[in-house]
Amino acid sequence: MRRIDGRTPVHSCARAMLVAAALTQALSRSARAQDSTSHTQDSTAHVREAATARPHGWIVGPLVGLPGAGSEAAYPLLTLGVGVTRFVPNEPGLDFAIGTAPYALAFGVIPVAARLGASIPMALSRDAFLIPSAGISAVAAAGDEVGPPVVGWYWGGAAVVAHGSVGLRVGVTWHQIPHSEPSVWLVEVGVMHVPVPQYIR
Repeated sequence: MRRIDGRTPVHSCARAMLVAAALTQALSRSARAQDSTSHTQDSTAHVREAATARPHGWIVGPLVGLPGAGSEAAYPLLTLGVGVTRFVPNEPGLDFAIGTAPYALAFGVIPVAARLGASIPMALSRDAFLIPSAGISAVAAAGDEVGPPVVGWYWGGAAVVAHGSVGLRVGVTWHQIPHSEPSVWLVEVGVMHVPVPQYIR
Protein backbone atom coordinates (compact mmCIF):
# COMPACT_ATOMS: atom_id res chain seq x y z
CA MET A 1 0.00 0.00 0.00
CA ARG A 2 1.28 3.42 -0.92
CA ARG A 3 2.51 5.55 2.00
CA ILE A 4 2.64 9.32 2.28
CA ASP A 5 5.11 10.71 4.84
CA GLY A 6 5.22 7.34 6.60
CA ARG A 7 1.39 7.16 6.84
CA THR A 8 -1.05 5.17 4.70
CA PRO A 9 -3.95 6.97 3.02
CA VAL A 10 -6.28 5.07 5.37
CA HIS A 11 -4.53 6.48 8.45
CA SER A 12 -4.57 9.97 6.95
CA CYS A 13 -8.24 9.67 6.11
CA ALA A 14 -9.06 8.32 9.57
CA ARG A 15 -7.17 11.14 11.26
CA ALA A 16 -8.91 13.68 9.05
CA MET A 17 -12.27 12.16 9.97
CA LEU A 18 -11.38 12.28 13.67
CA VAL A 19 -10.32 15.93 13.37
CA ALA A 20 -13.52 16.73 11.46
CA ALA A 21 -15.61 14.92 14.08
CA ALA A 22 -13.85 16.74 16.90
CA LEU A 23 -14.36 20.10 15.17
CA THR A 24 -18.02 19.27 14.50
CA GLN A 25 -18.59 18.31 18.12
CA ALA A 26 -16.82 21.44 19.35
CA LEU A 27 -18.89 23.65 17.05
CA SER A 28 -22.06 21.86 18.12
CA ARG A 29 -21.27 22.41 21.79
CA SER A 30 -20.49 26.06 21.11
CA ALA A 31 -23.80 26.49 19.25
CA ARG A 32 -25.71 24.78 22.07
CA ALA A 33 -23.99 26.99 24.61
CA GLN A 34 -24.91 30.08 22.62
CA ASP A 35 -28.50 28.84 22.25
CA SER A 36 -28.64 28.15 25.98
CA THR A 37 -27.29 31.59 26.77
CA SER A 38 -29.73 33.18 24.34
CA HIS A 39 -32.61 31.16 25.81
CA THR A 40 -31.58 32.17 29.33
CA GLN A 41 -31.40 35.80 28.29
CA ASP A 42 -34.80 35.53 26.57
CA SER A 43 -36.29 33.88 29.66
CA THR A 44 -34.82 36.56 31.90
CA ALA A 45 -36.16 39.28 29.63
CA HIS A 46 -39.56 37.57 29.56
CA VAL A 47 -39.66 37.38 33.34
CA ARG A 48 -38.59 41.02 33.59
CA GLU A 49 -41.30 42.06 31.13
CA ALA A 50 -43.89 39.88 32.84
CA ALA A 51 -43.08 41.59 36.09
CA THR A 52 -43.88 44.96 34.52
CA ALA A 53 -47.01 43.75 32.69
CA ARG A 54 -50.25 45.22 33.99
CA PRO A 55 -53.80 45.80 32.79
CA HIS A 56 -54.23 48.83 30.59
CA GLY A 57 -57.55 49.77 29.02
CA TRP A 58 -61.23 49.90 29.97
CA ILE A 59 -63.49 47.88 32.23
CA VAL A 60 -66.81 47.65 30.40
CA GLY A 61 -69.97 45.67 31.05
CA PRO A 62 -73.61 45.52 32.17
CA LEU A 63 -74.61 46.45 35.70
CA VAL A 64 -77.64 45.47 37.76
CA GLY A 65 -78.37 47.89 40.59
CA LEU A 66 -80.58 48.14 43.64
CA PRO A 67 -81.27 51.70 44.85
CA GLY A 68 -82.42 52.81 48.25
CA ALA A 69 -82.43 55.59 50.81
CA GLY A 70 -81.48 55.33 54.45
CA SER A 71 -82.21 51.76 55.55
CA GLU A 72 -84.91 51.18 52.92
CA ALA A 73 -84.30 49.47 49.59
CA ALA A 74 -86.47 50.37 46.59
CA TYR A 75 -86.83 46.91 45.07
CA PRO A 76 -89.31 47.95 42.34
CA LEU A 77 -86.74 50.44 41.02
CA LEU A 78 -84.13 47.78 40.17
CA THR A 79 -81.83 49.33 37.60
CA LEU A 80 -80.16 48.02 34.45
CA GLY A 81 -77.21 49.87 33.05
CA VAL A 82 -73.71 49.90 31.63
CA GLY A 83 -70.52 50.82 33.43
CA VAL A 84 -67.24 52.02 31.93
CA THR A 85 -64.05 52.61 33.91
CA ARG A 86 -60.64 53.67 32.66
CA PHE A 87 -58.36 51.01 34.06
CA VAL A 88 -54.65 51.50 34.71
CA PRO A 89 -53.74 50.25 38.20
CA ASN A 90 -52.68 52.95 40.67
CA GLU A 91 -53.20 55.77 38.19
CA PRO A 92 -56.08 58.29 38.02
CA GLY A 93 -58.84 57.28 35.65
CA LEU A 94 -62.44 57.90 34.65
CA ASP A 95 -65.63 56.28 35.93
CA PHE A 96 -68.91 56.48 33.99
CA ALA A 97 -72.23 54.65 34.21
CA ILE A 98 -75.70 55.09 32.76
CA GLY A 99 -78.85 53.14 33.51
CA THR A 100 -82.63 53.05 33.75
CA ALA A 101 -85.38 51.46 35.89
CA PRO A 102 -87.50 49.12 33.72
CA TYR A 103 -90.36 49.10 36.24
CA ALA A 104 -91.04 52.79 35.60
CA LEU A 105 -91.55 52.14 31.89
CA ALA A 106 -94.91 50.50 32.68
CA PHE A 107 -96.16 53.89 33.90
CA GLY A 108 -95.06 55.76 30.79
CA VAL A 109 -91.96 57.21 32.40
CA ILE A 110 -88.48 56.70 30.98
CA PRO A 111 -85.97 57.44 33.74
CA VAL A 112 -82.28 57.81 32.98
CA ALA A 113 -79.60 58.08 35.65
CA ALA A 114 -75.93 58.71 34.99
CA ARG A 115 -72.74 59.43 36.85
CA LEU A 116 -69.36 60.71 35.75
CA GLY A 117 -66.35 61.03 37.98
CA ALA A 118 -62.70 60.43 38.69
CA SER A 119 -61.41 57.09 39.93
CA ILE A 120 -58.15 55.50 41.04
CA PRO A 121 -57.98 51.71 40.50
CA MET A 122 -55.83 50.33 43.31
CA ALA A 123 -54.24 46.90 42.90
CA LEU A 124 -54.84 44.59 45.86
CA SER A 125 -53.25 41.65 44.02
CA ARG A 126 -52.61 40.65 40.43
CA ASP A 127 -56.31 39.98 39.79
CA ALA A 128 -58.11 41.99 42.48
CA PHE A 129 -58.66 45.73 42.47
CA LEU A 130 -60.42 48.38 44.54
CA ILE A 131 -61.76 51.36 42.60
CA PRO A 132 -62.88 54.39 44.64
CA SER A 133 -64.58 57.14 42.66
CA ALA A 134 -66.37 60.47 43.09
CA GLY A 135 -67.99 62.97 40.78
CA ILE A 136 -71.29 64.26 39.40
CA SER A 137 -74.52 62.29 39.15
CA ALA A 138 -77.77 63.21 37.45
CA VAL A 139 -81.30 61.86 37.01
CA ALA A 140 -83.67 62.81 34.21
CA ALA A 141 -86.96 61.39 32.97
CA ALA A 142 -89.09 61.56 29.87
CA GLY A 143 -92.88 61.29 30.01
CA ASP A 144 -96.01 63.10 31.12
CA GLU A 145 -95.76 65.37 34.15
CA VAL A 146 -92.10 64.79 34.91
CA GLY A 147 -89.88 67.35 36.54
CA PRO A 148 -86.62 68.86 35.31
CA PRO A 149 -83.34 66.92 35.53
CA VAL A 150 -81.75 66.73 38.97
CA VAL A 151 -77.99 67.07 39.33
CA GLY A 152 -75.98 66.20 42.43
CA TRP A 153 -72.75 64.49 43.34
CA TYR A 154 -71.71 60.99 44.29
CA TRP A 155 -68.93 59.06 45.99
CA GLY A 156 -68.31 55.36 46.48
CA GLY A 157 -66.26 52.48 45.24
CA ALA A 158 -66.20 49.07 43.61
CA ALA A 159 -64.21 45.88 43.92
CA VAL A 160 -63.22 43.95 40.80
CA VAL A 161 -61.93 40.37 40.78
CA ALA A 162 -60.70 39.24 37.38
CA HIS A 163 -60.01 35.88 35.78
CA GLY A 164 -58.34 36.59 32.47
CA SER A 165 -60.48 39.09 30.61
CA VAL A 166 -63.63 38.41 32.65
CA GLY A 167 -64.23 40.14 35.96
CA LEU A 168 -66.88 40.35 38.65
CA ARG A 169 -67.62 43.90 39.79
CA VAL A 170 -69.44 44.71 43.05
CA GLY A 171 -69.84 48.32 44.11
CA VAL A 172 -71.85 50.85 46.06
CA THR A 173 -72.25 54.58 45.47
CA TRP A 174 -73.97 57.30 47.51
CA HIS A 175 -75.73 60.08 45.61
CA GLN A 176 -76.48 63.40 47.28
CA ILE A 177 -79.14 65.63 45.81
CA PRO A 178 -78.95 69.27 46.94
CA HIS A 179 -81.54 70.20 49.59
CA SER A 180 -82.56 66.56 49.98
CA GLU A 181 -82.03 64.11 52.83
CA PRO A 182 -81.04 61.34 53.19
CA SER A 183 -78.64 60.49 50.39
CA VAL A 184 -79.62 57.83 47.87
CA TRP A 185 -77.44 54.73 47.65
CA LEU A 186 -77.04 52.28 44.79
CA VAL A 187 -75.57 48.77 45.06
CA GLU A 188 -74.40 47.35 41.73
CA VAL A 189 -73.20 43.96 40.49
CA GLY A 190 -71.91 43.20 37.02
CA VAL A 191 -69.86 40.81 34.90
CA MET A 192 -67.35 42.95 33.09
CA HIS A 193 -64.73 42.77 30.40
CA VAL A 194 -61.37 43.51 32.05
CA PRO A 195 -58.23 44.33 30.03
CA VAL A 196 -55.55 41.66 30.29
CA PRO A 197 -52.03 42.66 31.39
CA GLN A 198 -49.96 44.39 28.71
CA TYR A 199 -46.32 45.40 28.61
CA ILE A 200 -46.17 49.12 29.37
CA ARG A 201 -42.79 50.60 28.53
